[in-house]
Amino acid sequence: MRNRSFYLRCALLTGVLLALAWPAIGGFTPLIFIAWAPLLWAEERYARSTKAERPRNFMPYVMLALLVWNLATTWWLFNVSEHLATRLFTLIGPNVGNVLVMSVPWLLFRITRRGLGGTAARWALPVYWIAFERFHMHWDLSWPWLTLGNAFAGHTQWVQWYEVTGHLGGSIWVWAANLLVLRTALAVGAPSGRRITRPALAAAAVIALPLAGSWVRYATFTEQGRAAQVVLVQPNFDPYKEKFGAIDPMEQLERMLAQAAPLMDSATALVVMPETALQEPATLADEQGRLAFHGLWENDMGGSRSLARIRTFLAPWPKAAVLAGMSSARLFPAGAQVPVSARMVKQLGRAFELYNAALLVRGDGSFGFYNKSKLVPGVELMPFEQVLGPLGGIALDLGGTTGSLGTQQERSVMWCGTNQLGAAPTICYESIYGDHVAAHVRNGANLIVIMTNDGWWSDSPGYKQHLLYGKLRAVETRRDVARSANTGISCFIDQRGDIHQATAWWVPAAIKGLVRTRGDLTFYVRHGDYIGKGAYAGTLLLLLAAGVGAVVRRRR
Repeated sequence: MRNRSFYLRCALLTGVLLALAWPAIGGFTPLIFIAWAPLLWAEERYARSTKAERPRNFMPYVMLALLVWNLATTWWLFNVSEHLATRLFTLIGPNVGNVLVMSVPWLLFRITRRGLGGTAARWALPVYWIAFERFHMHWDLSWPWLTLGNAFAGHTQWVQWYEVTGHLGGSIWVWAANLLVLRTALAVGAPSGRRITRPALAAAAVIALPLAGSWVRYATFTEQGRAAQVVLVQPNFDPYKEKFGAIDPMEQLERMLAQAAPLMDSATALVVMPETALQEPATLADEQGRLAFHGLWENDMGGSRSLARIRTFLAPWPKAAVLAGMSSARLFPAGAQVPVSARMVKQLGRAFELYNAALLVRGDGSFGFYNKSKLVPGVELMPFEQVLGPLGGIALDLGGTTGSLGTQQERSVMWCGTNQLGAAPTICYESIYGDHVAAHVRNGANLIVIMTNDGWWSDSPGYKQHLLYGKLRAVETRRDVARSANTGISCFIDQRGDIHQATAWWVPAAIKGLVRTRGDLTFYVRHGDYIGKGAYAGTLLLLLAAGVGAVVRRRR
């Protein structure tokens, strides 16, 4: 009973420390360097005192720590609906699911201990964890909100070297520090003082050296690129009461254009409006029936009233462009092969696909669009739809549609005006994926544009964390960020990750600022998540070695 109490206290302490270290929750970032140590210490004591126990028997304590961390940092998911049942589902479902998948690296660690021993298994744990973090970015239940490297989003001065490693480098930093802190703690009470001194010095060096190097890089960094003037619009339409139905979509567009108009001049290169800014009513009819849709038809953009109105707005400013989020759809020809996310309209005998998209309109009247590629599970994406497709109707209704949306594979660059400004169209959730944004930059983007609608989460840590994660994308890619949020916070982020001209939350606003359009590529942009891919290979090798080690030990 005494040991159980110790394990419980350690698990709770780890969960609390991780939450206190997290941006917009506790904000005490240095705690991340010791947060895992209590749970690791409990696991070490457990392993020494219960050698006959199976690896899975320690897992309840791991899951308790992870549950506390998840609930304490993403409790704001409870706000993503007006209905209590949906609120409870969006709070419990993602958090419990995340705890289960986060437990897998710890289970592999416990298994590895049996084959390779405690020391080797402890250093294998970060490999397993980083492989999990990379995997968690690329499957249908993707939820990388709590990737450990995100802990430094509020202090980009500490991680300027993300331009080399990306945010997974931050995960390595966290684990290395925690393991050396554990090693120091385990040395307490040892006969020789040297046993404490060496790991203590190593822990201090692992924390201090990357920190010092980052500060030097931050202090000496010089922004590069051609200057361009950008206008950001924050219309502040309540997503529950105004955005989708209560206010006519064309009236919403008129209000946004009216916000931007006073800031326009001959130097303006781009006007940015937030996610789903364009929502005009549209219909499609033939002799067999009629289909109504609240958005823009990509098949017939020339007939769009929104497009026509934006062209009129840009007429006095031929060198400018407007980039706005939109809801859109594409109708497939009768009998065409369609993706699994397409919806069939029986009365028309045809299928169509919905998109969370962005529309770029240039001053010369030309236009292009981009369809969001990273979808929110359960809101925009029915996970494993090939199997669960018939259940698509139970997906949460956020933004006027339910079920899975369509995506595009190409990481497009939206070129404005004279092709000197190439925007990476980053819609809401996409901004937390470093490798995804880097792919746009590899294709030529010299500016990151984030269009989002964070009003679903109310005044909570959710929108604040989302804002801060955008700072990491600026450092990884060394690209300026122009962020337009429906209800805030809209701002500019420079190439060092510093925020400028941040608007207030839940007020209409429009701001004008200069960005720099840079063309060179960082090491991380060129190579992507090479750390995560390496962790995949390391995981396979370590599990193989653990299996061989377990067989050898059993024979002995």
